[in-house]
Amino acid sequence: MMQASKCPWYQGAVSFWLKDVGCASYFIAAIITTLLCLLATGIEDLIGLMIMFSIICMYSAIAWQSIRLQATEWQSLVVGYRKHVMFQGKVFIILSNLISILSIIIAGNINLLATLTMANLVGIIIWFLNRSFSHLFTSVCYFSFFIATLVCVLIEQLPVWLIPVNVVAFIAIVLFHKSFTSAYKWRPDSLLNYRNGLQSGWSPVPSGFLSNYGSSINKGLFPLSYFVGSGLSQYLILITLLCFFGVVANLFYNITEQAIFVLTLNLFAIVTLSLWSKVQKQNSWELLFTLPIYNTSYSAKVALSYSVLKLAALVALLCFSTAAALTLANKELLLINALSYSLACAAGLLLSFAIGNICKNINLLSVILCLTFGLNMGLANYMFDHGDSLTLLVLMSLYATAMAGANHLTARYL
Repeated sequence: MMQASKCPWYQGAVSFWLKDVGCASYFIAAIITTLLCLLATGIEDLIGLMIMFSIICMYSAIAWQSIRLQATEWQSLVVGYRKHVMFQGKVFIILSNLISILSIIIAGNINLLATLTMANLVGIIIWFLNRSFSHLFTSVCYFSFFIATLVCVLIEQLPVWLIPVNVVAFIAIVLFHKSFTSAYKWRPDSLLNYRNGLQSGWSPVPSGFLSNYGSSINKGLFPLSYFVGSGLSQYLILITLLCFFGVVANLFYNITEQAIFVLTLNLFAIVTLSLWSKVQKQNSWELLFTLPIYNTSYSAKVALSYSVLKLAALVALLCFSTAAALTLANKELLLINALSYSLACAAGLLLSFAIGNICKNINLLSVILCLTFGLNMGLANYMFDHGDSLTLLVLMSLYATAMAGANHLTARYL
């Protein structure tokens, strides 16, 4: 066994947190969102969601590192290796909390402190569960993100009395966690969970779920489905079910804005997961080229761009149908809003895939996709609320057409 060596706490941070592509996707998102909290202090509807998202993303990055430690032998071979990596994670958590507290002070809203403490409580649960059970990462992370988003969307401000409750619960978990689980213990399935998660982006959908119902969808969206896998049809079926339940619930309670926000969030999360899977399988072009349906590699790439365009058309149709049903039920907005919104969603999808066509570096792609995710979310929700003019509709049509052209032109760089 190697001797422990004294080194600065920050040594190896770039390799640990940025060169591991799975960890980087959460870590970079956490860093960007944390810094943006300082710029969103005057937007009450946004800053709470950003604080919650940034803290949970940072804990998710640490949870990913915990799974990597379970899947490798480094922590056993190198003395102090695990403590070194986890100490860096704790420093990043503290820095994220300090920046969030500074943004709360600037905003002058103590209720946001309840949001911050709740985010830390959810985050510590994600971390401590996954450092013992690697197979729980997908379900725990996505369930936590979903619940946190619903809390921020449905509740404008968390009550102040939650602050001491969250703090006490956080301390209790930290003090008594050893009584429930054995942390960082190597398990035979840890490496398999890590590799599968790295390839699929830790998709929350089980591989066999709804697989019997999506064969026609995957066939119609080939060759995109070749890269994304069966998850593509599963994503579309699940988001369709989500839209259906949202429309039904809106008949009894006016949740139009909340339903649109959740739909948009899930849509672009699915786009990001699809891009992740496509990038991970980028090197398997050779198998696709050997199929007799393509004469050249360029024809296969053009076919991929057309399948993305089909997906964008399906998304536009789904978003328009859902938005129209939501608005007609409460007679709040015009159908032109729904049309502008659907075009914005389709254009955002095409923009994301065009970026994925050009960008080869997975870390740079993670940064750009985080920024694009926020841009697409903001534009789509703005169009739903304010896209009631013919001018904005024409602009959205031109934007969607331009993104369709960009997706087609950038296919040659695949």
